[in-house]
Amino acid sequence: MKVLHILAQLPMKTGSGVYYTNLIDGLKEYNDIDQACLYGTTSEYKINILPETKQYEVIFESEKLPFPIVGMSDIMPYKNTIYSEMTEEMIAIWQENFREKLIEAKEKFNPDVIITHHLWMLTSMVADIFSDKKLIAICHNTDIRQAEKHPNMKEKYVKNILKLDKILSLSDNQIEDIVRVYDYNKDNIYNIGAGYNDKIFYPIDSYSEKENIEFLYAGKFDESKGFYELIKAFNIMSTKHNNITLDLIGNITDNNRERIESLTKDNDSIKIYNTVNQLELANKMREKDIFVLPSYFEGLGLIAVEALGTGLRAVTTNIDGLIEFLGDKINNSEVIEYVQMPTIYDTDKAVEEEKPAFIERLIQAMEVQLMRTQQSRALPPEIFSEIKKLSWNEKIKELYQIINK
Repeated sequence: MKVLHILAQLPMKTGSGVYYTNLIDGLKEYNDIDQACLYGTTSEYKINILPETKQYEVIFESEKLPFPIVGMSDIMPYKNTIYSEMTEEMIAIWQENFREKLIEAKEKFNPDVIITHHLWMLTSMVADIFSDKKLIAICHNTDIRQAEKHPNMKEKYVKNILKLDKILSLSDNQIEDIVRVYDYNKDNIYNIGAGYNDKIFYPIDSYSEKENIEFLYAGKFDESKGFYELIKAFNIMSTKHNNITLDLIGNITDNNRERIESLTKDNDSIKIYNTVNQLELANKMREKDIFVLPSYFEGLGLIAVEALGTGLRAVTTNIDGLIEFLGDKINNSEVIEYVQMPTIYDTDKAVEEEKPAFIERLIQAMEVQLMRTQQSRALPPEIFSEIKKLSWNEKIKELYQIINK
């Protein structure tokens, strides 16, 4: 059976990009599946998910496609174009380049099944071009956000969602959103969830004594991630503790540089840097103690699961998809602390007046995990065995069964 995987952006650096790559890697275990992939990239990235002849690249910042990759989120961990800011001419060029590659993949690879990511413009094109094939789409929540924020774009460019044979969601809550936003048949939506790659995200064998307790954030440096509230919370904690550090892994841009520098310039305990890939991120995680994800909007928050898989404790906002995915045993253990979000409006914006109280709640949760880490760095074995059950192995088996149906 031939399976073609499709993504409009880089197969790395974002949750959906990692999901895309992990699916391909996981299905390599099945000898009866022949895979190809199509994605957006630039000339600076060398992608080696599959053999070169099975990769169809739409190259941005090129002569044919002269602007940066268009990202499903307005803020991406690499230079990007925002969907809602594209002109009609830009959209036409974008469509032309993807259509050309889609047709090339159909003619050369001739897939039996298409797995396309995001219920948005590219998936609508895929449903048109591959209408004679079996079509599976995966919703990542950022697509729901785009549709809710920009209904005019949805009405104009996302017309073929009802042609999909099946949609895979990351949580039960997401199923209701898909039905509400796209009027899609609930019976054809399957909650597959997600998984973390335990070949990459695994703990070290033993923990040595060290002076500092090290906090870590990895993701977009953006307002919607509660990023600036995290820095403010840590700055307050630093006045009480001289043995804590915070590493911020992500991308500083011209737009956020001044604000980040103003918040961090007086705190030598904060380090800022980027990582190239998941292997590098996992290696950094293994060096740290507590992962913090103060986000105001997540489909699942898979990076928090990866952090747990690497042996870190976690502090996160009360993300519905993450709570559902982890289950009662992990949620009620001491490995994760949830923080109540402030009131959210326009999908991912926090009410400004409620941010000081949110910062206080964030500090309280970080203090709790700090104390627990000081008492014992290693996670309880019985809880870590539950975390291990959330690896990609089981999800790949589910997807394989869905493909064969």
